[in-house]
Amino acid sequence: MGDNAYPASWYAATRDTSADRPPLVARIEADVAVVGGGFAGLHTARLLARQGRQVALVERRRIAWGASGRNGGFVGPGFAERSGALIDRLGLDHARGLYAQSQRGVAIVREAIDELGRPDIRIGPLLMGSGKLSVSRTDQGPGFADRTRALADTLGAAFEPWDTTQVRALLATPRYHQAIHDPLSFHIHPLNFALALAADIEARGGAIHEKTEATEVSREGGGWLLRTPGGEIAARHVVLAGNADLGRVQSRIARAVLPVATYVAVTGKIGPKLADAIRWSGAISDTRRSGDYYRVIDGDRLLWGGRITTDTREPPRLREMMRSDILSVYPQLGDIRIEYAWPGIMGYAPHKMPQVGEIEPGLWVCSAFGGHGLAQTAAGADAVAAGILGDDARWRLFAPFGTRWAGGPFGRAATQLIYWNLQARDWWDEKRQAQNAETLRT
Repeated sequence: MGDNAYPASWYAATRDTSADRPPLVARIEADVAVVGGGFAGLHTARLLARQGRQVALVERRRIAWGASGRNGGFVGPGFAERSGALIDRLGLDHARGLYAQSQRGVAIVREAIDELGRPDIRIGPLLMGSGKLSVSRTDQGPGFADRTRALADTLGAAFEPWDTTQVRALLATPRYHQAIHDPLSFHIHPLNFALALAADIEARGGAIHEKTEATEVSREGGGWLLRTPGGEIAARHVVLAGNADLGRVQSRIARAVLPVATYVAVTGKIGPKLADAIRWSGAISDTRRSGDYYRVIDGDRLLWGGRITTDTREPPRLREMMRSDILSVYPQLGDIRIEYAWPGIMGYAPHKMPQVGEIEPGLWVCSAFGGHGLAQTAAGADAVAAGILGDDARWRLFAPFGTRWAGGPFGRAATQLIYWNLQARDWWDEKRQAQNAETLRT
C-alpha cells in the first residue's frame, strides 16, 4: 500500500471521491496552523474558519488516514473515564461541565452533518441508525435502574435504564443482561464525514496540505513557525492534533500518549438471520473494560469492533479472531464471512481523558481521543477553538489531565498488563455468574 492509498476497509471501499491535496512547498502565513488531518484537527480548523480565521492544516498522509477513518463511527456523550470516577476526583460541578462539553461535541457533529447537506453520512443508503445501547454481560442487580436514573439526573444526561427483558427482545443472545439506552447517540460513516469536513474547510478559505509532515515548531516573533520538509507556516497559534506520532514536532505530547490498537471487521451480506438476531438499528457496545462495539450496516452486514492491545502490529489471523468474537455472542449467525478486517491505532492517555488545552502561549494540544468516540474530538476542538478566540473556560475543564509522561515502552508494557488483568476480571465475573445461575437451576 502506498502512502497515498487509504488502508483497506469497508469505509475506504465506500468512500466519497476525493482528490489528493498537494504537499506544502512554500512559506505561508495563517492565523492558526493545525497539525493532523483527523477529526480533532478537522473540527478545530473548521470551527475557526467559520469564525473568519485563516487556517492552514497539514497532514502527514491523507485526510482521516488513521483512526479517524477506521473507527466504529459512534457519536455519543461521555468519556472513557467513568463519570462516577470524574465526580469523585473533580467534584460534581466540574464533572457536569465535562459531560456538558461532551454533549456539545455531539451537537457539533450533528449540526455539521446538517450544514454540509450530507444526511447520507448519518442515515440514507448506508442505513446508519440512531440511538445506542450499552449492554452488560453480567446481571447488575435490582438497584441498576435506580442507580442509572440517579446518575443521569446528576449529569443532566438523557440516558435511561433498560431491563434484561427489553434488551433480549431486541438482541437475541443470553450474553446480555441490562443496558443503558442513550437516545441522543448515533453513528456515521467516519471517513466520508472527515472528507466532507475537509472540503468545507477549503470552501471557507482554509488551506489543507496532505503528504506534509510537521517536523518542528518554534517561536518566531509573537507567534510560531511550523516547519515541514518542503515549507513552513508562520502563525499566531499552532494546534497539535496528532497523537503519539508527534515526536518530531513536539516530544512532550508524544511522550504523554500511548499508541493502542483496536480492530474492526465487516461481514459479507448475512441475510434475514441477521435481522432475527439483532432487531435494533442503532449502535451497541458492551460495558466490559475492553468490550465489543457493533452495528448493522448496509441492510444486512455487521460492522463489529473490539479488542485492545498495545501491540500495534496486525494479527496474522485477524479475520478469524473477529469472526470468533461475533459468534461467541450470536452463534446462530453460523457460517458468516468476514469481508473486511483492519486495525486502527488510537492515541490513549493513561488517565483515560483527552489532552486538551494551551501548553504554552499560542501552542495548543487537542489529542488522545482513543476510546472516547467521535463526539469528544469535536468537544475538544470546540474547547481549543474557543480558547484561541478568547474564551478559556471550556479548555480549562480538561486542565486537571496534564501531559505527563506515559512511560514510553515501559508504559506500553504496563498498560498491556492492566488490559490483561481487566480482561481476566471480566472473564471471571461472567464465569462466576454463570456458575451461580447453574447452581440455582440445579
